[in-house]
Amino acid sequence: MNNEQKYNKLFAAISGHFLTQELPDSWIDFDDEDLEEWFTECALDTYEYWDWTKVFDQVKEITETVMETMK
Repeated sequence: MNNEQKYNKLFAAISGHFLTQELPDSWIDFDDEDLEEWFTECALDTYEYWDWTKVFDQVKEITETVMETMK
């Protein structure tokens, strides 16, 4: 598994801490509308009033931190 695949899998796993279900493995093929719908529909109560891009950015930042730590 290359780093991009690891990143995408890790991102999906971490998303499950912010959403009612984690993103599917195919999430990388989602366009912005699909991502917005997923993050809006699956947001945990804590994040339901956040703009979906802010939740996405939180998942991204944590994923990047974990990837950097794993080097």
